[in-house]
Amino acid sequence: MMAVSLEGPLSSVVAPKITSSTVVSTVAAVQIRSAQTDRTSSGHKQEWDAYWANGGHEYDQRGPSVALQELLEVHRWLLPRGRCLVAGCGSGYDALYLAKRGLPHVLGIDFCEPAIARAHKLVEAAGGASALAGKLSFAVENFITFKPLHRFTVAYEYGLFSAIAPSQRQQWADAYARLIVPQGSLIVVLFPLIHRGPSPPYQVSMAECEQYLKRYFVLLRVDPNCRCIEGQEGNELVSVWKRL
Repeated sequence: MMAVSLEGPLSSVVAPKITSSTVVSTVAAVQIRSAQTDRTSSGHKQEWDAYWANGGHEYDQRGPSVALQELLEVHRWLLPRGRCLVAGCGSGYDALYLAKRGLPHVLGIDFCEPAIARAHKLVEAAGGASALAGKLSFAVENFITFKPLHRFTVAYEYGLFSAIAPSQRQQWADAYARLIVPQGSLIVVLFPLIHRGPSPPYQVSMAECEQYLKRYFVLLRVDPNCRCIEGQEGNELVSVWKRL
């Protein structure tokens, strides 16, 4: 069952009862995949390709982020009009959701080919392939080394900061600085704030995130009490940044 509707208000949906004992959401898959971005030639990438090829059921939330929906639908946060990047998009739910919010073009990237294949199938199943033609696309890319032809007005991620190796965090911030236009927006959902198992994902904090982003971005909003799926209360945080 989908965690949230791809259409309609947030208040009309019910999140699935996924508890912390089963791991929580799409972010867990994205995190571990992203943590291997500096080792994609090893067997780890093959393992995650196989995971997604076999359905990717264990970690997939089956819908866009509840925290993202709350930010845009409840708090009415306005996104600047322009190209949008969803880094570590997995099955593509968040990218599809943002495209349906009226952004002119959304690009979801993930370094696992089967994940991107699932994202394409999601769009087809949702009946949006023709309606969103030219407005939504997906690509197999490594976020840290991604160098598109054009920069983005908006970027969004769910958990990549906690997924990558700590030694890559400066590269993570440098990549966003390179990819986002001046005055552009970055939405970061941090997870996990509370460590509940082996790493990755690595336990993170707002202070750590700010340490790397403050050179390039100004913090506009932080919500430590954002909505999340059952079992993850207090373990996620949403922050919104503006590129200097």
